[in-house]
Amino acid sequence: MKNENKQIKASSWALGILFVLSAVVLVLFFGVGYGNKTYMNQKNLTDPQYTGLLLIWLYSLVGLCILAVLGFGIASAIRNLKYKTKGQRTGFAGWVFLFTFATVGVSYFLADTSKVLLGDGKTWATDVTDLTLSDVCLYSIYALFLVAILCALLSMCGIFKARK
Repeated sequence: MKNENKQIKASSWALGILFVLSAVVLVLFFGVGYGNKTYMNQKNLTDPQYTGLLLIWLYSLVGLCILAVLGFGIASAIRNLKYKTKGQRTGFAGWVFLFTFATVGVSYFLADTSKVLLGDGKTWATDVTDLTLSDVCLYSIYALFLVAILCALLSMCGIFKARK
């Protein structure tokens, strides 16, 4: 019981810190230097001063989420093997870990590395690593979002009820 309270407090603090940092980054992005203008493709465009910071923060959050899913999946699988007997080893942690890993792997192979062209024919992004990473993140988000919706619908229908 004591250990669970510590875990709940630690996760609440971690979530609070991430929320505060996200709020600071968003305030900087929208509040400081948001009115900067740049001229590109015969148009005046908004060029926020802290766009780079926002992108780095978003990449960091994606990486943190991937590490958390993989880390907690591995820890749960090890704990399941260590403390439960063969007949008690049930649960979804291993399957969630495997599906997430497979989704990221398939997304990597589906990623397109062709250059991104603007309307006037100029190339916008040419770095293969950035193009691959953005496609992997987008495809993984799409797939995992669809699976989350499917699981929520199946849960509401009573498919995942505990069997006695």
